Parts: sequence; structure tokens; C-alpha cells
Amino acid sequence: MNNRVFTVGSLIPGRLMAKPASIPDRTEKPQHAEAEKSHQVGIIVEQNGSRFEIQPVKGKLLDAALSQGKAIQHKCRKGTCGQCTVKVIKGHGLSDPNELEQKRLKSEVATGYRLACQAEIR
Repeated sequence: MNNRVFTVGSLIPGRLMAKPASIPDRTEKPQHAEAEKSHQVGIIVEQNGSRFEIQPVKGKLLDAALSQGKAIQHKCRKGTCGQCTVKVIKGHGLSDPNELEQKRLKSEVATGYRLACQAEIR
């Protein structure tokens, strides 16, 4: 892509000036930002022996998984059936378990189990 810097003199018809080499191109992203993005690890959950990597998107964990094509089993989406129970293997940015999760999963909450329909990604 040919990016040009226009100055007052370059706006004179028939006179275009090339961008001086000393002026950085601000449209390019720093290399470290691209490298950081490629190393970003999503939230890894396990359900019935299958592992799923979910890229963090603000909202419910189940909604994020389904929108990314992950086949997480679910039914009621209200936290009452427990069919969307997953074990969080790796991941940050999830809300603390709410009362519904604690009531439904009991001691399993302490070992990383969550209701995907109730866990919020921040």
C-alpha cells in the first residue's frame, strides 16, 4: 500500500512529494503487538472428555463457545439442568461462581467446575 504524507506544498496541483524516510508510518502495528496477539491463550474447558479452546469475548462462557462453533452440550441456559457443566482447565477473566453454580455444583466448584451458561467472561 502506498501511503503518502501530504504537506502544504504537496497540495499544489501536479506536485506530489514522497514521504520522507524519517517519518514513521503510524498505520503499521508494532511487531510486539502482533506477536502478543498470536500467543494469547484462550479459555480451555473440558466437557465429557472433549477439550475446547474458547477465545475470550465479553459475556457468558456458553454464548462465546457456541458463537465460535464449540459443541458444548447445554439445555436450559438458566443454570438449573447442569448439562453445560465444564471444567476450566486454563483461563483467566472469568467471574466468580454465582449462587446458582454453588448450589448446583456444590464442592465441584472448588475443583474448577463451572456452569458455562452462568460463568461470565469479563
